[in-house]
Amino acid sequence: MGHPTDIALVSLGTTMGLRESDAAFARLVRAAGASCEILPVSFGAAGQLRRRSMLLIDVVEALAARRAAARATGRARAIVYSSVTAALLAPAPGVPTAIRFDGIAAQNRPGRGGAWQRRRERSVLGAATLLLPLSEPAAAAAAAATAPAVPPIVLFPPPLDVRRAPARPPSAGAAGGAASSARGTASPPAAAAYAANPDKRGLDLLCEAWRAARPTGDATLAIGGIDRDAGRRWLARHGVDEPPGIEWLGRLDRERWLAVVASAGVFVSAARFEDWGLAQMEALAAGTPLVTTATPGANAALPLAHELAPELVATERTPPTLATALRAGLALDPAQRAAYAARAAAMLEPYGEEALRRRMAEEILPRLLSSSA
Repeated sequence: MGHPTDIALVSLGTTMGLRESDAAFARLVRAAGASCEILPVSFGAAGQLRRRSMLLIDVVEALAARRAAARATGRARAIVYSSVTAALLAPAPGVPTAIRFDGIAAQNRPGRGGAWQRRRERSVLGAATLLLPLSEPAAAAAAAATAPAVPPIVLFPPPLDVRRAPARPPSAGAAGGAASSARGTASPPAAAAYAANPDKRGLDLLCEAWRAARPTGDATLAIGGIDRDAGRRWLARHGVDEPPGIEWLGRLDRERWLAVVASAGVFVSAARFEDWGLAQMEALAAGTPLVTTATPGANAALPLAHELAPELVATERTPPTLATALRAGLALDPAQRAAYAARAAAMLEPYGEEALRRRMAEEILPRLLSSSA
C-alpha cells in the first residue's frame, strides 16, 4: 500500500518517447500544485507474446496496465491512463479517470487484428471523465467514436522546448557551422532522421531519397535510433543498397539526440504512419526545417510543416518526390532558415511548458479532483 496521491498515472512506458511524455505530464501536474505518482507497467513472462501480433500486444499491455491500476485503489483521487490501450481492460475505478492518447484504435488498428480494440474503445473512451488527446486529429477521432455522448476533451500535447533561430544556422551542404559534440565530429550533418523502427519510419524510402538528393562533397545524413549493423541488415533484406554519406548514430540519450537535430541542416521524415510525430515536432521546436512526406495518422507536425514551407512536404511517398522536397530544404539560405525557425517558434508557443502548466491547472485538475474531493 503506497502513500495517498492526487493523480495516479498508469504508464505503459514501452518506448523512450512514451516514458518522456509520462514524466513530463507528471511534472506538469506537480507544477500545478497536485501530487502525481507514475505507476509503471510490468509485463513479466507474458511480454514475449508482444512480438507475435498487434492483438496480443494490446491484450498483454492492457492486462499489465490493469494490474498497475489496481495499485491505485483506495489511495488515488483520480487515475490517468497513458494510452487507450492501457485503459482497455481497466477495473472500475470508483474515482474520476482521464485517458491520454496520440491516436485511437479506429485510426491505428485497421483490419481484423484491431477489431476487438476498436469495439472496446468506444465504451472505454465514453466512460472516461476526461479525454486528453495529443493532437486535433486524435481529438476529432475520439469525438466521432463516442458520439453522441462525448466526454469533455482537453487537447494536451507533450511539452516542447521551443528554441529561437540559432545565431549561425548550419550550412545546407556538408560542412559549416559549429561542431557537434553529440556526434563526435567537426561539422553538423546536412540532414538528420530517426529510424528506431525502420519499417514504420520508412528507412528504405529515406535512403533512396537521400541517394538522389545528396549534395556533392562529404554531406552526411545522421540517422538516430538504429545502429550501423542493424540498419544495413534491414536495408539488405529490403533490397536497398546503403547510399553514401549515411552516419548511423544508434540510440542516443535525449539531450545528445536533440543536439544532433538542432545542428542539422534539415530533419527528414519518411514515416509510413505517425500517431503524433514527436521527432518531427522536436525538430520544429529546435528551428530545424522539416522535410517530410504527407504521412497519415494523427500527425500534429504535418499541418505545421505545410504552413511553414509547403515545398518541403512531399505529396507522394516516392523517392523522387521526397528527394525533390529534400533538395529544396537543403537549398535554404541562412536568412530563410532563421525566418523558418522564428515562425516555427511562434506556432509552437501553445506547446511550451508554461502554456501547458496553465492548462493543467485551469482545465484538467479541476475536472479530475473537484469531483473526487
